[in-house]
Amino acid sequence: MPYKPPASIHGKPFVVLGAGTLGRRIALMWLTQGETVHLVDLNEKALVSAAEFIEENLDTVIADHVSNGKRGTLKLFQDRMEAIPNAWIVVEVVPENLSLKIKLLGELDAILPDDCILASNSSSYTGSEMFERVNNKARLVSTHYYMPPQALPLEVMPNPYTDPAVVELLLREAPRHGLRTYHVRKESVGLLFNRIWAAIKRESLYVVAEGVAGASEVDGIMKDLFGINRGVFEVLDSVGLDVALDIENHYRAVRPGQIPAEPAALLESMVAQGHLGIKSGKGFYEHPPHKAMADKDYVVYLDVVKGEVRSLAIDGREGKTLVSGLTSHPDGVQIDERPGKGHIYWTNMGTLPGDDDGSISRANIDGSNITTIVPVGATRTPKQLVLDTTNEHLYWCDREGGRIQRCALDGSALETLYISASTPAEHKNQRTWCVGVTLDLERGLVYWTQKGGSKGGNGRIFRAGMNLPAGAHPARRPDVEVLFEGMPEPIDLEYHKGYLLWTDRGDPPFGNSLNRADVSAPLNPNVTPRGPSKELVIADHFHETIGLTVDPVGEKIYISDLLGSLWVTNLDGSDKKAILRDVGNFTGITFHPARPACA
Repeated sequence: MPYKPPASIHGKPFVVLGAGTLGRRIALMWLTQGETVHLVDLNEKALVSAAEFIEENLDTVIADHVSNGKRGTLKLFQDRMEAIPNAWIVVEVVPENLSLKIKLLGELDAILPDDCILASNSSSYTGSEMFERVNNKARLVSTHYYMPPQALPLEVMPNPYTDPAVVELLLREAPRHGLRTYHVRKESVGLLFNRIWAAIKRESLYVVAEGVAGASEVDGIMKDLFGINRGVFEVLDSVGLDVALDIENHYRAVRPGQIPAEPAALLESMVAQGHLGIKSGKGFYEHPPHKAMADKDYVVYLDVVKGEVRSLAIDGREGKTLVSGLTSHPDGVQIDERPGKGHIYWTNMGTLPGDDDGSISRANIDGSNITTIVPVGATRTPKQLVLDTTNEHLYWCDREGGRIQRCALDGSALETLYISASTPAEHKNQRTWCVGVTLDLERGLVYWTQKGGSKGGNGRIFRAGMNLPAGAHPARRPDVEVLFEGMPEPIDLEYHKGYLLWTDRGDPPFGNSLNRADVSAPLNPNVTPRGPSKELVIADHFHETIGLTVDPVGEKIYISDLLGSLWVTNLDGSDKKAILRDVGNFTGITFHPARPACA
């Protein structure tokens, strides 16, 4: 059966099946030329989360990667039958399960018109392995994306029956949307990059299996010569040795007699002993369950998509998962390693946007005993979190709740210190949304941001006393000072030695930036607020910057951005460097110096 290219794809939707980490990113890239994308997932929460991610990143992606781009239209569907009529292409981004893909591609082929391309994002299977139930094999193609917009390559690989017009159309259209196309001219297990990477992994395993070197030696020389943050065996432990074994066995099955048995045999022996990597506590390395790095300076940060609290040594060389399995949009994080304490705290924004289901959780340093200390209903969308060890308090901003709150470290004694929104209309107004918070303990001041609309130029930064004045209501405090207004989109805050530091996610020239201002003057509710200026920007060209934290001894600032990088600068913003690049979706971050392990 032939493929019949449409006369025009104008007005026809691009359909993505799967709204997870990669599916939402594919949708994002194809929304950059004013066209329509249909995103499909049975999970409503995944769709809402994906829509928020796309809204937050679309303008930046167009500005950074697409010539003459313009915003397209995103439509969300839980029923794929409603999403696919008139589509010019349908891309599946479902889990890497061969039987699932065979079944799904067969079902889609039976209902799609002949002028619709059917694409799979599989990195492990070729079209020939998946087209068992596909009648119109001429329209089936592999389109393998990585992690746009951080990683922009798109591999386009036909099967033996694919009509050349399918490949030509994709190679023409994808670059218009900021993607970098690579034509894989014939079927190849692993396509292009993953096939090469598989050879690197295999030879690394072979080196260890033969006793030439140990895993740490292989990883060490790879880091030294290639400048990478993680070595081959660190990656294998992270992925899971059972998963790595399945991949290696698949390569051996499709290339009989060409691949040595030793790499798979090494993995097989380790899996048989229950050594699976991080998830079992032992692989090529020991992984004590969720143990913080007490002997190193490190940062603790949140990966909101993976749902993990992670730590990373400040040289970028060693990272650990502290808590995993978080599903309620974690945003702010703090860690308390004082003797007798030993807790990690984080905020959960809950279902987005703005349902009344936010909460605050804590766990032991080893990741055990996860407990909700501020329950659903007590806070709405908690964001940045501050730990006050002097007074034994946690402070946070409740975004859609329009308030600043604090509690004791066990969640008791909950107080609302400030209210910016009291009515349903005010709760929906992003100008009232409180996001970032920090403290000046010496002078007893609390600072916070109200971000305004996305990149809207309506952001403000405030301060007031840490305690509610006697007889005052949180919505009518007489001691509130507006420090700045008209800011692009201020997010998180830190205070250090008379200076206020903050991130801004808005548009350049003042947004996507790290900022600093002298706030040593006394509190004055009658002062005229300042507007944005280049003098406030001390570092820029981040990628949706969110969190920041200060190392007061090393005199460094660490910054996290939503597109998955961690950065470090001097206190004046100079010497900006990445210590982790493009590996997740990061929000809150906090710094902790080397110290003895907790009692």
